[in-house]
Amino acid sequence: MQTQQKSTESGRLGPLAHLVGTWEGEKGHNFAPSPQESEKTRYRETVSFEPVGPIKNGSQALYGLRYSSHAWSYEDEDPFHEELGYWLWSPQDNQVIRCLSKRNGIAINAGGECIEDDARHLEISAQADGDIFGIASTPSLNQGFKAVFYKFTLDVEDENHISYVEEIRLKNGSEGAEYTHKEENELTRLF
Repeated sequence: MQTQQKSTESGRLGPLAHLVGTWEGEKGHNFAPSPQESEKTRYRETVSFEPVGPIKNGSQALYGLRYSSHAWSYEDEDPFHEELGYWLWSPQDNQVIRCLSKRNGIAINAGGECIEDDARHLEISAQADGDIFGIASTPSLNQGFKAVFYKFTLDVEDENHISYVEEIRLKNGSEGAEYTHKEENELTRLF
């Protein structure tokens, strides 16, 4: 009975069906910019995806995944990164949407078109001044490093391996220079 229910849910998730489960990666690289010198940190990460939906949004029905992500550097026991959010699939208009909140005060609503229900490559983006997909953050973050552009690409290598690259373009409030903060990792399905 549970297998049939999971199969039905996965069928409605479109390209997000590949992600259901708990994943772990130990090959993460975090490239953090700074005016003086960029810093590169290796990290490990756990991400869990749980099906939700249908979510009624007016006449639109969304299907998706509730997710949480935690990342630790190899030097620390406490996570340096925590994130909660949703990945959503809108079969009505072939949109993949990611709504996320990071613990440092950044909220991102990003999206992109995905023509194939079974796509193995997803690419989404958002802009700080975007009317549809946007970025919001706290006043102190905006004064120091304001997030002005977000891009996330995800590749499904096979049923047990995924990889991603996340890029956030930041604008330094005091000097106006732009820097790119980049994270990338390869994840293996635990279950």
